[in-house]
Amino acid sequence: MSRYPLNNTPVDSVENDRPMAYCLEHSDKNTQSALRRIAIEEIDAALVEMDDPAMNLHEKVHQLRKRAKRLRGLLRLVRPAFPDFETENATIRDAARRLSGLRDREGMVETHDKLVAALDIEGFDPVRAYLVALRDEAAARAHVEDDLAAFRETLLDLRARARGWRLTEKGFGAIRAGMEKTFDRARKARRLAADATDQRAIHDWRKRVKYHWYHTRLLAPLAPNKMDRRADRAKELSEILGDHHDLAVLDDFIATADGLPGDPALWSAFRDHIATRQRLLDQEAQGLGLRLFASPTKELGKRWSRWWKRWRAA
Repeated sequence: MSRYPLNNTPVDSVENDRPMAYCLEHSDKNTQSALRRIAIEEIDAALVEMDDPAMNLHEKVHQLRKRAKRLRGLLRLVRPAFPDFETENATIRDAARRLSGLRDREGMVETHDKLVAALDIEGFDPVRAYLVALRDEAAARAHVEDDLAAFRETLLDLRARARGWRLTEKGFGAIRAGMEKTFDRARKARRLAADATDQRAIHDWRKRVKYHWYHTRLLAPLAPNKMDRRADRAKELSEILGDHHDLAVLDDFIATADGLPGDPALWSAFRDHIATRQRLLDQEAQGLGLRLFASPTKELGKRWSRWWKRWRAA
């Protein structure tokens, strides 16, 4: 089966196990059609996951938030040519935020586990037990069913509108400005993150990198081998920066929490390990980021434009 299938059949459904492309396809009539198709595929996949009995609650919330981010990445690719961008982006963002509280608690447990594994440290079981208790308490207290029902309604309304979305530009012209803007922001954010100690700078770089990763995936058919390699590097960088951000969130929680159980020295030592891991991630991220964002923005745009013309002519 081709990695970039040429049909528009629904994805991730019970009847169809074709892997979701999340990319342009040669069979798309035009860029506007591609926008509509990919958005509807992502929404349909989210609706299926919402009803999947094999997924536990935390996995389901995590997956739905990922779908929302992919949809927002898609919209950013065509942002300058999409008059409804601000409205639709805000709709998706606000819907996903309703699920963020529960995900944040689960994320702290996962961050603990990653840190312990990465540094091969022991003795912090009380820290994990406390984080798990907080997560379970949040799950019991949250109005999860109401939030999921609201999320579903948002997706269904969005799906109906997506069938009629319109772009003001055609071909690569509908894509280039959005792609270049995202890439340029990621380049600038890397430099700011290298010079700043403020966690917000690193968090902003992470967001820009993730959007560039999504755009590379969406445009992967233009030059599959080159774009796949780039997507792999962008994903790796996004995950490194994501781990760094998650550690910052956990550290801030510990620093400001009242009544932490157990020995304060244990929590202090755990925070020291967080700082150590963040320094290592900083170095790794900057090394990878220098290579990934070495090209000037306009040069990247010209190169991808040439690939587009060759791909459309094939």
